[in-house]
Amino acid sequence: MIDIHTHILPACDDGADNLSTSITEIRKMINAGVTDIVLTPHFIRNVYNNHTDVIESKFNYLQNEVEKQKIPVTLYKGAEVYLDENIFEDIESENFNINNSDYILVETNLSGFPKNLLEILYKLVKNNYKPILAHPERYPDIIQNPTLAEDLIYRNVYFQINAGSLIGLYGKRVSKTAWKLLSRGHVHFLASDTHCNNDEYLLPLAYKVIKKNLGKDFAKLLCVINPDKLLKNKNIQLF
Repeated sequence: MIDIHTHILPACDDGADNLSTSITEIRKMINAGVTDIVLTPHFIRNVYNNHTDVIESKFNYLQNEVEKQKIPVTLYKGAEVYLDENIFEDIESENFNINNSDYILVETNLSGFPKNLLEILYKLVKNNYKPILAHPERYPDIIQNPTLAEDLIYRNVYFQINAGSLIGLYGKRVSKTAWKLLSRGHVHFLASDTHCNNDEYLLPLAYKVIKKNLGKDFAKLLCVINPDKLLKNKNIQLF
């Protein structure tokens, strides 16, 4: 499996608080069958100012320890970028793209979409970015109106749902929305969004649940095939 959404870089956001925590989580993921991990620390203006130089420094720090301990995993750089009104300027001046591809992981306000969200996403797509909206099942706008998901996908936005959503970690409404998106084929990636604060790493459990309910091929598409295409900057079908 390939996990494209994690908060494992040490001491830079609300994820791993130190190097030891990072290594412990990585070993847990390997034991669960993960071979490749995308490190996506938050970039939230004036909250988590993880600019490219910060991410690079933390990445090298973690990568050196992984090599030192001979841990069999491949790490990739990325970020989870919070979309606010002027974020495009930061995206253009930084390199938040996953593994230098066209794909970029984004999130927005969990209390409600900003009025200019469609404008921001349009600007990204127009400038050859491929935005992946993190945990769409958690946004009230989509919970209340799941058909909005299809509209966003038609606007060339990819969807990544959280493993924890499928097993009720964020409540029944989020879980119901996640399953609804899956059943309609409106999901492109399944990831953990791990913040290194759970005893259990949830991605393999969610993989098994999808495999049981929707088939092995679909589970593999979300956890292996599409993530591999992302890392290689290949095109991924929206529908």
